Amino acid sequence: GPAHLTLIAVGDLAVRHLQAEVAKGFAGWTGGNDFLQAAAAASAAAPQELSVPVAGKASVSIALGEATGLKYRDPESLALRVGTAILGSGFTSRLMGSVRDKEGLTYGIGAGMGEDALTDGYWRISATFAPALLEKGTASTRRELLKWSREGVTAEELAARKTNLIGSYQVGLATTQGLAAALQQAVLRGYPVSWLDDYPRAIAALTLAEVNRAIKKHVDPDKLVLVKAGTV
Repeated sequence: GPAHLTLIAVGDLAVRHLQAEVAKGFAGWTGGNDFLQAAAAASAAAPQELSVPVAGKASVSIALGEATGLKYRDPESLALRVGTAILGSGFTSRLMGSVRDKEGLTYGIGAGMGEDALTDGYWRISATFAPALLEKGTASTRRELLKWSREGVTAEELAARKTNLIGSYQVGLATTQGLAAALQQAVLRGYPVSWLDDYPRAIAALTLAEVNRAIKKHVDPDKLVLVKAGTV
């Protein structure tokens, strides 16, 4: 139903004609329900570990994480997202630089947040290891996680990541598809259209203290859930 339908059109548009056609095409359409409001996910009271054997798989994928208690729009969410990007987003991240490049334990490792548009989401490290390197790779991952959690990020790391995030975001708006996707995300997360301009300013305004405070508050290395799937 149309209760939460959002139609986004980007390009050289005849807006009034488009509006008329939409009104005509969707005339009489009724129904639909509000978004489901899920209960807040409870963080684990103690660390947990789960192994999922997958016969014949030549590697092991791991997920190490927890519920954050944050929706995307919550005040500390953006700070934690940027701090997490320093830990595990892209080839310049700490995890890639240490666990992959220096130690050669994995081809792929990263950290991120997600599923937080409508309810509180997750924080997670994901990686893949050869079975013989699983224990060593997991230990190296935890070592970098603990350092990040206890010491936070540096001013230099934060400045570089801000530049990267703002630049890649603006490049993403260069196509009509990218602009439409950004608009859709903003609306789903409850922002006005002006968020497309506000987002780079919000990133630029983050302070080192805000980022490190969010890391310490919302990620507890002692209560993470570890899932291993593959040849275990």
